[in-house]
Amino acid sequence: MISVKPKIGIIACSGEKLVEGTLTRVATRIVVEKLRPFTTTIICQPLFMAGDINHKGGGSEREFAKKHKTITIEGCDEECGKVAVERYSAPATATIYVKEIMKQHPELIPNTPQDIGDDGMKLAEIIAQEVAKKVDELYKSQ
Repeated sequence: MISVKPKIGIIACSGEKLVEGTLTRVATRIVVEKLRPFTTTIICQPLFMAGDINHKGGGSEREFAKKHKTITIEGCDEECGKVAVERYSAPATATIYVKEIMKQHPELIPNTPQDIGDDGMKLAEIIAQEVAKKVDELYKSQ
């Protein structure tokens, strides 16, 4: 009998005015669509915060985070994703801090939140790799 492990949820920063917020969202898409499509899922932070509105198929973000391992990717010191998960579901299993990764790569300077440019894409790839490593660690531990 084949047993399927639950996916790991990822909540990205939704800070639209911060280049770090854009980096979190791009990195999350890279993880979920390219690097770990079969072991991850995106948890929509705005829907999570709104309280699992059931309108038009929305729904189980908070419940998912209660029952499954969840990674938050933070773009700033506010830690909105982490705080929300802890407040409405359960403590985040892991948190990735984009600013820490950016400090390790000072040669890569993203343009703007609307256009992160080539350096921003390189940073997003690096962030995605870090998230993928954490996903692998958490997925194997289930």
